[in-house]
Amino acid sequence: MDEIQKLVIEIGEKLQKLEELLQENEIESVNIRFPRGVIRKAVYFRQSRIWFLRDSILKRNLSYHLQLTDVYRWILNRFDIGLTGREMLIKEGLSLFANIIAAIIISISGKIINVEKIGFQRATTVLVKNNIIDSKLKKDLLWLWGIRCKEHVESIKDWELQKYSLNDYNRAVEIWHTLIENLKKARREGKI
Repeated sequence: MDEIQKLVIEIGEKLQKLEELLQENEIESVNIRFPRGVIRKAVYFRQSRIWFLRDSILKRNLSYHLQLTDVYRWILNRFDIGLTGREMLIKEGLSLFANIIAAIIISISGKIINVEKIGFQRATTVLVKNNIIDSKLKKDLLWLWGIRCKEHVESIKDWELQKYSLNDYNRAVEIWHTLIENLKKARREGKI
């Protein structure tokens, strides 16, 4: 543990020194190698997480977005980000999960009731009515969707300072896992 803490301090100091040199020399871009093995392969998500989806294009595209959740997870767990930058990163991570979830439940609900266009709230209602999710999960999904709707910054009427926390992000991850387990079960039971 001491070795890890020592390395963390050293890396932080070196990153700070690098940033100072970049600013001093007016260099905008460098390529620090992101650790390999952090981002799981898209095929992992297609086969392990979202195998129950029938739409192969949606499944493939969602697997790429799920790879981005690995990046968010790594950054949020590895970096001490100051000011409101951390909160805005958390907000974007919440929006990412909400968008992934929306794509899945809108696709599945639309197929259940045989419509091409369906809104998020109605899609969650369809899943409840078909005993795929319960009302508690629906409430959680609507909470997450409400945060995602705050992507429309021009319509936000209050400051976003101190609105998003790591607990919110972890709640979104739990909602995601619960939904996925419900959908896997529904697929095995032939409901979707």
